[in-house]
Amino acid sequence: MNHDDNSIPLLTEVIPMAPPQAVPAHAGNTGPDYGAAAQSGAFWQPSAPAGYQVQPLPEVASPSAEQYRQLEQEISENVLQNLLAQADSVLQQHLQDQMAVVLDNISDILTQRVKESLHQALAETVTRAVAEEMARFSSSKN
Repeated sequence: MNHDDNSIPLLTEVIPMAPPQAVPAHAGNTGPDYGAAAQSGAFWQPSAPAGYQVQPLPEVASPSAEQYRQLEQEISENVLQNLLAQADSVLQQHLQDQMAVVLDNISDILTQRVKESLHQALAETVTRAVAEEMARFSSSKN
């Protein structure tokens, strides 16, 4: 596919407009005149259907002091509930993280203690077994 990059306008390129062409009034053109110069402040506004009149908005009575207090209480409770839910989830995650660290540390300590106890028990067992064998060997020589 061959693309001619010269035909693509750049953002900084000014594209000249074609001069407006006059359209005779008798041509039967009832559409908008796109060639006409824009008027200042002229924006498209939809035309209202025939027989339709814009109704003014009903006046809203300002809330009473009791309604303001009740609204403030509701907002306060909602914000508090949201904060408590967030605090609960943050606290739970923090506790889980801390418990994982503590359990890892306890696991390491227990593993080390079990290893030391096992080494000590094996050393005592081997020492006792060697002593018993040496005693048998000595008694068999006699």
